[in-house]
Amino acid sequence: MDDVHLGHRARLRKRFLETGLEGFAPHETLELLLTFVLPRRDTNPIAHALLRHFGSLHGVLEASCEDLCQVDGIGESAAVLIKMVLPLARQYQKSKQRDMALLNNPAGCKAYARSLLMGEKYEHFEVIALDARGRVLGRDRVASGDEGEAAVSPRKVISALLRLGAAQALIAHNHPGGGAEPSSGDMALTEQLSGAMAGVNIVLYDHIIIAGAAAVSFRESGIMPQEGEQWLRGKGDAV
Repeated sequence: MDDVHLGHRARLRKRFLETGLEGFAPHETLELLLTFVLPRRDTNPIAHALLRHFGSLHGVLEASCEDLCQVDGIGESAAVLIKMVLPLARQYQKSKQRDMALLNNPAGCKAYARSLLMGEKYEHFEVIALDARGRVLGRDRVASGDEGEAAVSPRKVISALLRLGAAQALIAHNHPGGGAEPSSGDMALTEQLSGAMAGVNIVLYDHIIIAGAAAVSFRESGIMPQEGEQWLRGKGDAV
């Protein structure tokens, strides 16, 4: 590699050390990442090729290893490194949540849901069992959808909560291809699950929807009814 490319790499790393990824263009972010597995190649054209192929930075990060390897210049090592980014971010969130796994406010619930679902390519439905104070007792991924919506069985949800000894519950799912606003189907399912939980003396504390970095809390948005109130049919705002 010539001195021009070596100097460019050095400048990218210096910028990162000084400001993190603030101000980095998507291709520069990928370019810098790829320098760690492609030490003797100009990673700039490869970064641009990835963005052309997948359309965006998040498209690159969510792509499968097999699809990544279709781009010229990307081998198995580079594909694995790219594929690690989102799972690593989720592991980071999970690690932080272990120290603050008391889910008794919408902000904490949204952070916890992000740690489970951020960047997932397919739709998943998570059930998190809580004690009376909001401490996490355990969780179960009760449904996944390879295409379209994940089909959720209320019986499976209740079974998981009873097995985990829940007094309260947080439910969460993701919208991989759209916004975080709840659909009419999300609203109906939440109302159905709330009623089923009430029948076994479990309180549904909140329902979180994740779409990329955005999150909607049913409780925070006023969709979750207070005692004696009826379910609202409006939609929440992504935060």
